[in-house]
Amino acid sequence: MNRMEFMTELASLLQDIPAEDRRDAMQYYNDYFDDAGEELEQQVIEELESPAKVAEKIKANLTEDGDDRKGDQTYQSGGQPPRERLHPASGSGRTWKIILIAVVILCALPVILPVAFGILCGVIGILFGIFGLFLALVATAASILIAGIALIVSGIFCLVPEVAVGLALIGSGLILSVLGVIALVGAVKLCAVAIPAILRGLMWLCRKPFERKAVNRS
Repeated sequence: MNRMEFMTELASLLQDIPAEDRRDAMQYYNDYFDDAGEELEQQVIEELESPAKVAEKIKANLTEDGDDRKGDQTYQSGGQPPRERLHPASGSGRTWKIILIAVVILCALPVILPVAFGILCGVIGILFGIFGLFLALVATAASILIAGIALIVSGIFCLVPEVAVGLALIGSGLILSVLGVIALVGAVKLCAVAIPAILRGLMWLCRKPFERKAVNRS
């Protein structure tokens, strides 16, 4: 028998007493179960023995006390074990759970903190590596462009003494310059697309655990 079954049967057994007395009795025993807590529900039921015995004691007490009864004293004098027998035990159980959780957290901190710090450093290192790669691509493209421009300038100076050499240098410089411009534009576009995407991905990964908790709570 659980709490719901106990209270339902008790309510049916108290149908022949005044509505006010029945309401007070049901409220009292509901509060009694609440004070004990779910973990001690079966202990409460065992101490009360049965709904029939509780109903019998309530009715006997009503007959004996008449109109002089007041609040909880009626039901306690009718044989109800005082709440204090179970309520402190319930509170003590919750206190020990809190203490146990605190001890576990304190013991885990020496492991959790280094692991968390290592993960953070790893993420930061990956970010710096990615940014360094993009920077290297841009720098390489810019170097090709600068080399092409330098060849064009050198070819212009070589046109007077050696026309063929100058033209060759100018031609090579133009090719390198075009390649440098293409590479530079491509690298900049790649950075403009990839860096925001990477940042959004990291933000999504950081939010994911909290979103799961919110779904579980709802």
